[in-house]
Amino acid sequence: MEEVKVTARLREEKAQDVPLPVSVVGGKTAEVQLLDRLQDLATKVPNFVPYITNPRTSAIAIRGITGISGGADGSESATGMIVDNVFFTHVGFQWANYVDLQSFEVARGPQGTLLGKNTTVGAVIIHTQLPSFEPSATVDTSFGNYNHFIERLNVTGPIIPETLAARATFYLEKSDRWIHNYGTGEPGVLDNNRWGVRGQLYYTGDLLTDRLIFDRLRSDETNNFGAPAFNSFPFYANGAVDTPFSTTLAKRLNLPTTSLNPYYPQLTKLGNLDQRTTGVSNEINHPVGEDTFTSVAAWREFTLHPRNTSSGSISSSGGGSTLGQNTDIAATGYDVYVDQYSLENRLASPKDETLEWTIGTYLLRETVLSQNRQFYGPEASAWFSGNPSASPFLLWGDTSHQNGIARTFSAAGFAQTSWHLDEQWTLTTGLRNTYEIREGSDFGWVNGNTTAAGIGAVQTALGGYSFFDTGGQTQRTDSLSGLINPSYRYNENILAYTSVARGEKSGAINTNALPLLNSSGQFLGFQRLITHPEVSWDYELGVKTNWLDNRLIVNLNVFWNDIYDFQSILVDTRFLDVTGTPLRKQYLSNIPQVRSRGFEFDTRWSPIDRLWINFSGQATDLRYVSFPQAAPSPDWLWPAGSNVNGIAAPLFVNLSGQRVTSGVSGNAPFSPYSFNLGANYEQPLGAALRDYGYALPVSAFGYANLSWFYRSQLSEPLSLYYLGQPSYSLINAGIGLKTDDGRYSANLWVKNLADARYLIGGTIGSNTSPGTVTFGPNTPRTFGGTLSVKLY
Repeated sequence: MEEVKVTARLREEKAQDVPLPVSVVGGKTAEVQLLDRLQDLATKVPNFVPYITNPRTSAIAIRGITGISGGADGSESATGMIVDNVFFTHVGFQWANYVDLQSFEVARGPQGTLLGKNTTVGAVIIHTQLPSFEPSATVDTSFGNYNHFIERLNVTGPIIPETLAARATFYLEKSDRWIHNYGTGEPGVLDNNRWGVRGQLYYTGDLLTDRLIFDRLRSDETNNFGAPAFNSFPFYANGAVDTPFSTTLAKRLNLPTTSLNPYYPQLTKLGNLDQRTTGVSNEINHPVGEDTFTSVAAWREFTLHPRNTSSGSISSSGGGSTLGQNTDIAATGYDVYVDQYSLENRLASPKDETLEWTIGTYLLRETVLSQNRQFYGPEASAWFSGNPSASPFLLWGDTSHQNGIARTFSAAGFAQTSWHLDEQWTLTTGLRNTYEIREGSDFGWVNGNTTAAGIGAVQTALGGYSFFDTGGQTQRTDSLSGLINPSYRYNENILAYTSVARGEKSGAINTNALPLLNSSGQFLGFQRLITHPEVSWDYELGVKTNWLDNRLIVNLNVFWNDIYDFQSILVDTRFLDVTGTPLRKQYLSNIPQVRSRGFEFDTRWSPIDRLWINFSGQATDLRYVSFPQAAPSPDWLWPAGSNVNGIAAPLFVNLSGQRVTSGVSGNAPFSPYSFNLGANYEQPLGAALRDYGYALPVSAFGYANLSWFYRSQLSEPLSLYYLGQPSYSLINAGIGLKTDDGRYSANLWVKNLADARYLIGGTIGSNTSPGTVTFGPNTPRTFGGTLSVKLY
């Protein structure tokens, strides 16, 4: 069994020696089982689910908490991501394949007293392979159905013997699209088309080591797809009849509803999402007496240009929805640009001292530009005016722009100590103070038909505005993070621990802040630009044990995590129209309190030589503790003409005590129960092959993994119409042969053996939009083979 060291405390340690809930996957395991992406690696880790759907709206969930998963570019993730000691800020930096993985770790609980920037629920820590002074070159080729192929090249060796080494890694991945477009005959959606390169130089001298890394990632895929699935709901919650989407489509455009099957969409002008990431980092380690000074300087850039379908409509909140009916109404997309600079300096004492300590500083400067572009087609005028005879030239060719800017300057000082009171008791404490300046602004304009009639048509489409400028706002905060973590080693096989941790992150910037106008054109105010800071208090109690001479490892953990002022995408109901109905537009704000609590386990067992069985899982209760003014679900928003006994639709509903669902707050769906079960086995075949005249030592290997998820709810908790994802399983398996010297390896594999088509989002629709579903990041059943050759 591969033994992997973890670095969650900035020191190489065995995972069993870390008194915190940390899970780890080794690079050899990832290579054999084709675990290249975060969603692949999640099959090995309890209570960790990445929703990597497209480069902008992806999210990582630890214990069900994702932070903001709806594409809020001015927000930070609740889960930090750290690659080769560089903290990644924007979610777009998660869009990558890791084909040169050394180790993958998930640290659950607030981070901040170490590990880069402060986070509120955990961190993902990735280390890629160092350059080696032993020359080697490996080529991997994988082929599968859907014309799926992956090429990987990893070359390393010395430039100056024992002084300077280099490593170059390259990958290319392509596949066909597995959902076809039955509209205009254009290509379908959900394909693979990406490549990446990473180059490294590693210098080792008498007094220091220096590691320089450059990486470049590119993808051009059709991965932004909310599929129309069914007509809108028939009745409002008060019993009044709702106008179905099909009726609205026929009334406004004189079109029949031709397709509400998510696997047979009818999309118009569908394009790819062009994503590019570039990064450079340099890490220096230098001894200072017996201590070690480390400095990590980094720059990263993320660029996204989406080309979304025009088979959609622009809602009053500025978001788009897919109609999938061969319409050409409007296409919306966010061009995003992120520029990040960071510098981390720290000084650490030697290991295995009575008092071990680390102190450091962290500096970050980040600029995010989020430009929402909305292109109007020939059917836009009829759709938004409700008049099928409206001139198509009122909006056709117009473009409305909305530019949100978010700037962050962050400076932090941190310290963490581990005091070994005796051979059994250790007390770990940490403290971090982060001072941040957050600046935000948003402005919008229209180009194209800027006549009075054209501007009026744009205002109708956008909900009242055409030109605006919020002006800039600034927020200065001091965020405090802390950790108290006592542990007790009963003997060399049993370690018990508990911890209390506080995490905090500054306010999120609403790069989509909008002016609020009533139907008479009266300006009522701007949405809030910067939210309140988010605070997390986390309590852990766990035990890590070894049994049967290290053949059985059992780790158990219970946790209780309260998050106050939880940052989320909500619906603004503060301002009323002239008719008395609220102007319901999305914005960034805070939920008073969310709680995640539960139980986790992580076990490994070797009943016989060369066979390891892994079993991990979780049971988590994720609820709104206090959420008294949540936006109602669409079926609770009947128009004034549908009032019964004079009772109007509620302005808000009380979700306090309800389970968190993806239908509210921008949080990704969460399964309260899940487990991962896996096995891997290796059998030498050298003796057997010698009987047939083959002297080359060869081993057979095989693996199988099952990830099971209990059902999750996608619709709002109080909606009368339940929309959910039933329980499902993801099964991956493979068998193969390899030479014992590592020169050759060949295997056959299958992913998603049960062909599970699971969802990570959905809506019940409205009279202007069908009900939609969003597919999970895993493809349908794929199978193929991989050949690996070590050239030297």
